[in-house]
Amino acid sequence: MKILVQRPNSDEELNQIIRDAAGEENSVVFATSQEEYVREAADAEILFGSCSEELFKQMPNLKWIQSSSAGMDSTLHPALINSDVILTNAAGLYGSHVADQGFALLLALARGIDQFTRNQDQRKWGGGGPMIEIGGFTIGIVGMGGIGQHMARRAKGFEMYVISVDAYRTDKPDVVDELMPIDQLPDLMSRADVVMIACPLTDETRGLINAENLALMKPTAYFINVARGPIVDEPALIEVLRAGKIAAAGLDVTEIEPLPQDSPLWDMKNVILTPHAAGGSQHRPRRTIEFFCDNIRRYRSGEPLKNVVRKTLGF
Repeated sequence: MKILVQRPNSDEELNQIIRDAAGEENSVVFATSQEEYVREAADAEILFGSCSEELFKQMPNLKWIQSSSAGMDSTLHPALINSDVILTNAAGLYGSHVADQGFALLLALARGIDQFTRNQDQRKWGGGGPMIEIGGFTIGIVGMGGIGQHMARRAKGFEMYVISVDAYRTDKPDVVDELMPIDQLPDLMSRADVVMIACPLTDETRGLINAENLALMKPTAYFINVARGPIVDEPALIEVLRAGKIAAAGLDVTEIEPLPQDSPLWDMKNVILTPHAAGGSQHRPRRTIEFFCDNIRRYRSGEPLKNVVRKTLGF
């Protein structure tokens, strides 16, 4: 059995963990370049990394892809969806730090940190806008998977009332006050003091946050997106921000990335942008590799793999 790893980790200890999980009788190849990755893929049975449709069609022995991402919108393609190849993702490994990013954006907006940072660049003391406490807010979380649950836990630390909508989940976590079906999204949008997006990008969620839903938000409400940009109708969001129909937005993701230089979002004072950075964490490499190794052991022993993606659903 040949396992192909898209790139070696800078920490050799983590590379050795993969070798140990694979066992001496199996081959592990760490590709050090894209050229080597493509060349070695031809006879690989297991792939740890990304796989374009073109590369996929050149891998007749492939049986399982382990992605290091949670979102599958850039991974799934027709050839993979219609195949018997198993796809597993890293869902559940990103929840804590993506939720941290969401609350960092919220706090920066509510407490005026963005303005104070601009003042610091100019050696200017004082200034800034209204200082808002977020304790006691009603938070509306769109999507109650791993990321959404971590958001809810943090919200409870701020004594928030937590409402959420989810298209598939019906069991309400203890940290959620109200879990509603997705058709109750308008109710969530109208009640929330802050809306946080935590759902995957699928055919069903593309454009989910549209002009009609944004128009329901309170003029004092904040909008935070740390999921995927195309979930939101970006021109509609820009319009409500320009018109002052919501307080502000914190965006880690945008419809097009990198954000085009001519996007109005760059110059909007009620917007904070971060460059799709929420997935970053000092713990991410080890978590991902240890998860992959657990799945390797399961694969070798014939046990069900963790985080098998329902390819037709997109997550």
